[in-house]
Formats: sequence, structure tokens, C-alpha cells
Amino acid sequence: MSPTKITALTPAQEALIPLTLEKWMRIFLSTQPLEREKARAAAIAAYKAMGKKEPAIRFFSSPIAARRAIFEQQPPRQTVQQLGLLLVMPFSSQLQKQLQPQLEPELWQQLQGQMSQQALQRMLQMQSLLMWQSQEAFSQQQLEVLGLFREELLRQLWEQQQQQLREQLLQAPGGHLFVQMGESLWQTLGEPLWEQLANQPFVQWSVQQLQQQPLLQALDLLGFASFGLLIPGLEASAIAGIDFCISVLNCEHDPQQWTVLSSLLEECGFILPFEKTCIICDRPTKLLLDSEHRFHAEGESAIEFADGYTLYYYHGVTLPERYGTVHPHQWQARWLLAERNAELRRVLIQGIGYGRLCQELQATELDSWQEYTLLRIDSDVDVESIYLLKMTCPSTGFIHAMRVPPTMRSAREAIRWVNWDTDPAEFAVQT
Repeated sequence: MSPTKITALTPAQEALIPLTLEKWMRIFLSTQPLEREKARAAAIAAYKAMGKKEPAIRFFSSPIAARRAIFEQQPPRQTVQQLGLLLVMPFSSQLQKQLQPQLEPELWQQLQGQMSQQALQRMLQMQSLLMWQSQEAFSQQQLEVLGLFREELLRQLWEQQQQQLREQLLQAPGGHLFVQMGESLWQTLGEPLWEQLANQPFVQWSVQQLQQQPLLQALDLLGFASFGLLIPGLEASAIAGIDFCISVLNCEHDPQQWTVLSSLLEECGFILPFEKTCIICDRPTKLLLDSEHRFHAEGESAIEFADGYTLYYYHGVTLPERYGTVHPHQWQARWLLAERNAELRRVLIQGIGYGRLCQELQATELDSWQEYTLLRIDSDVDVESIYLLKMTCPSTGFIHAMRVPPTMRSAREAIRWVNWDTDPAEFAVQT
């Protein structure tokens, strides 16, 4: 007889949800140096649990140090051969499969929603980008290594398909004969055949696209994201929910898998688990966030590693050093005229403020009503002309500006739009 499913949480259990989330936020925001022996033991245990041989463990002081060492110290093909394929660590998905049947479907869905806290999810996603996000463009040699990983991935998928076909044939009448014939043929033609497949237009096109696309698109094209490119980001996506089910609800589970997963996330910081080599990077020494748990700093780096590797962010958006080292109060409106990146233009506009933009970029006055003025900036600042409603406080003289749709033709119309279709005269009465 199957055990009774959990149908609801007690008030005491409900109270532990935010504590579980806070626990994992502290872990992922830790700036304490790794204890390398603990990290090494956690990584080796994970490989053992997956039935893999113990890998060579390589530690690096920062993600950029790992990237340079992995991709630039030897010929690309030798690099791929020494690392082996990137591994998918299945512990999170396997534990979820064990835990889900022990909860009623409605409670499981409810718990998943409560545990997928936006701040934690954003933190995990941002951690997953740190290995590849930097001020450095990928070199030709680095791109060749990524292209070879793509080729090895295709080879593995091909071999998996052949193994599945082999198993199906062995179950069919006379299948053994077909398998023997196929293996004999593959021993003769296998490698030449694979070399022909690897040189097919699709594979060559993939490598060409890799060299042309922005980094994140290139990684996605390689199929890395779906094959567990970065741990702990992908493995940790459900960690708080798993922890809650095990620690609070006492659900049955495989204790080895839970120990491996939790140790991996707590001890290893950033990790790239290749088949033959496990890359582990130290934690940052500095992490600054805004109120929504996005990487953010003003006039300084938001992330810094012990070796001096730094990254600049403004409310979660990566900034080049030329902007990141300057406080937003000192950003120049004229920078917008030369900045071609739309996302960076948006950030500059947000940081500079529409009030300063009006003054520094000589906005054209279109209409006014009482202390309100409708303005237009025609400079090549955004993808279209910027229409602003400038508001001057009668008592303090403070100028505030808010962007309004370009369809506005009068200040009064813009005020109505700002005040949710309430006419300014009526709004004054209500106030």
C-alpha cells in the first residue's frame, strides 16, 4: 500500500518557506573563499554517483582565468580531448521525480510557485552567465574549441542513437545477425563516415554561425544550455523546493543524491563538469545587488574576484568599464549620441534622467500648460524621437521629466496619459 500523500502544509511548515529561500540565497551570495579540499571531495563524490571515473580537478581564481586557461594554452583539439564532453548532472531532476509523487498535485504546484522566488531565480541565472560574460571578446582559438565541443556533442548524440537502434534490433527476430553485420561495417567505415558527417554543411554552418553570433546566442546554438553548460545554475533551479521537501516535510529520497547535490552547491562555487576534467572557480570577493537582487553598483564594480577580474552592472545590465567606473550622476548625455547598443542607451537614459537630458540635449518645446511642458528630443538618442512631459514643482522649482508616447500632441493630453486618462483639471479637484 502506497503511503498517504501530503495534502497541505501546517502553519509551522509554511513559516519555514522563507527561511529555506534565505538559506540558499546566502549560499549563492557567499563571498567566502572556497575550501578546496571540501570542493574537491564534493566534485569527486558527484562523479562517483554518476558512475564516472574520478576527474582531474583544476581550480581557478575566477571564471575569466578558467576561460583563458581552458581555451588558450594548447591546440583546440588537444583541449577537447583532455577535457572530454560536458556532463549533465541529473541529481536535481532525479530527486524531484522521487519527491513529487509524495505530495498531492495541487500542493506540489503550490510549493513550486512559492519556492521559485524571483530573487533566487534571478541570482541563479546571473551566476550561470558569469563564466562567459566579460569585457573580453572570444578569440579565434576559443571559438575553435567551442566548435569542437559542438562536433563532439553531435558525435555523442549519433552514438547514442546507434546504441538505441542496436538494442531494438537485438530484441527483434534475427536481430543479432543485423547487429553483427552493422558492427563489422562500422569498424571498416565508421571513422571515415563520421569525418564525412562532421564536414557536412550543417556542422560547418554551425561553426560559422558561432563565429558571427553574440556570445549567448552562440552558446545556445551549440546546444550547451540544454546539456548542462553551467552548474550550479541549472542544477540549482529547484534546490530550495527539494530542500524543503526533504528537511521540512521529511519526504523519502535517495540520501546519497541529496548529499551530493547539496554539497556540490555549497562547496564548489562555479563549476564546469567535463568528463575527464572538472573546472572549479573560486567565489567572488565582492557582490553588490540592488533591492531586487540584481547585480548593481554605481561608479564601482558590482562583482570582483581575488585576481582582480571585475564586472560592472547597472540594475542587472552589464556595463562596459567606461560607464561602470563613472557614477551615474556624472554620466554625460552626449554619450548617447555615440552609443549604438540599444540596451546601453536605455540604461544611460535611466541613469542620467530625463531632466538632465532635456537640459543637455536641447529639447524642443512643443506645448505647455501651467507648470507642465511637452518636449521632444530629436537627437539620435533612441530608436525614435523622445517625447517628454516636463513638470516643474511650483514650490521647490525641482524639474522632473517623464517619457510619454510620441502620439502626444499637447501638454494637457500628456498629463491625461500620465494620470490614467484623468483630465488635469479634474485631477486637481480630486487632489
